[in-house]
Amino acid sequence: MLNGPGKRIGYALMAVTVIALSTYFSWSASRRDGIADLGREAAYHLELSRATLFAPTDKFGFLPEVVANHATVLDALRHADDPASLARANQFLEQTNSTAKSAVIYLLDHAGLVIAASNWREPDSFVGQNYAFRPYFQDAIARRTGRFYGMGTTSMRPGYYLSHPVLAGNQVIGAAVVKIDMSDLDQGWGRSREEVAVEDGNGVIFLSSRPEWKYRPMQALTKEAGEQLRRTHQYDKVLMPALPMSLLEQLPGGEQIVEVRPGDMDGSALERFLLKSGTLPGSDWTIHVFAPMKQADMVARRVALLTAGALVLLALALLYLQQLLDRARERERSRKALEEAHQELEHKHRELQQLSEELHIASITDPLTGAYNRRFFFETIPKLVSAANRHDFPLSFIAIDVDHFKRINDMYGHPAGDKVLQMLTGICKDSLREADVFARFGGEEFMMALPNTHAEDARLVADRLRLLLMNRPVEIRGDALVISVSCGVSAYRAGEDDAGPALKRADDALYVAKSNGRNRVVVE
Repeated sequence: MLNGPGKRIGYALMAVTVIALSTYFSWSASRRDGIADLGREAAYHLELSRATLFAPTDKFGFLPEVVANHATVLDALRHADDPASLARANQFLEQTNSTAKSAVIYLLDHAGLVIAASNWREPDSFVGQNYAFRPYFQDAIARRTGRFYGMGTTSMRPGYYLSHPVLAGNQVIGAAVVKIDMSDLDQGWGRSREEVAVEDGNGVIFLSSRPEWKYRPMQALTKEAGEQLRRTHQYDKVLMPALPMSLLEQLPGGEQIVEVRPGDMDGSALERFLLKSGTLPGSDWTIHVFAPMKQADMVARRVALLTAGALVLLALALLYLQQLLDRARERERSRKALEEAHQELEHKHRELQQLSEELHIASITDPLTGAYNRRFFFETIPKLVSAANRHDFPLSFIAIDVDHFKRINDMYGHPAGDKVLQMLTGICKDSLREADVFARFGGEEFMMALPNTHAEDARLVADRLRLLLMNRPVEIRGDALVISVSCGVSAYRAGEDDAGPALKRADDALYVAKSNGRNRVVVE
């Protein structure tokens, strides 16, 4: 049996052990809670980055296809040795690029040589350059739409490239490419305490809230990845050594605790982060959110010290009840703060959902008239053709063009022309069925798709719309302006691969209607 001094030593050792263990477990629990909070914040920023990363590029998604299908582009590729054809193509691309506010639009022949570009007037014009090594060109030649981020080999400015094959009949004769400037996209990320980095399929960071992290691999490149970068010139002259990062801890939820050298990369100090990663749907990119561990570590240390102090006071039988009450209040405050954070996260989630819906509506709708846009029309038509073939019902198209629309704009101004287009859209929408598709193709040209409708019935629909429009004069500057339209009608024919021939027939019929005096309906 221990004597008095021995007991006191034993109790002291027991108290020290209890305090040490309690301090450790308090630190561990607080750190775990801090990491959980960081994980939730990182997950929120990850979802926010996913929702907003492609927002600047979504509005350009349709542009390569529009350019690829334009008659001026087809003519330039078919007559690449004709200076007049190339001059028209340069002017068309220059005007289109100016209107769309993209960085550059250019046209490549089947060998990857740029034959026309929107920057044809500039000293660093792409005309004459060969980009056959670029993946977006190889995708287009293989009849796929291309998506590629990289450093411009001519301009030395980073960009996101969208490409689309140019077809002559069933043959690929070239590619239309739109370059989007994304150099400023990551500048706004620096306002958050979390660091954000986007890594491409080869493991290279190309967007980051930390400028010194850009164009660094997340880890040493594989031989295959290095060869791919050299072959495609993706980061010519800007690729840097791998990010000096080491893994400290793998967490059960998939997050990691990592250590990274500071901005000067000299190894004099290190920063620790909770790393949350996620893929970006529709691409081979990975988004990384680095949440600083400094605050969580500091809180954990403070909690550990407080716990040790509380246990010392408990061992001395002082302030025991007060300490319990303080901790109870702290837990209640933490609970309320967590509830408020959860409510804020739900609110942000609802805002993101609403933003996503608004972006989707904007991407398929013509902003002036409220009609569907050309992109939505061409996304919907294959489904109508498939249904027509599957259920053996007719499918007709109506091409509509406002007669003398340029004269209206010249005499009364563009607001008057806009008013005419809006009135025409309203009449058409009121007259169509729910299954019908009505879209603005551009300018004063519109297109309707009428499922389960024969060509003769479509002609009656077009004629009724023509008469309704004539019977509703538009009042402009006190004048009652009578508006007329010309319409071309065609029907999809069984056995055709797609709606392309039918749409061309409708367009040809519209041309005949306008050539024969306008204000009439012609069936092809």
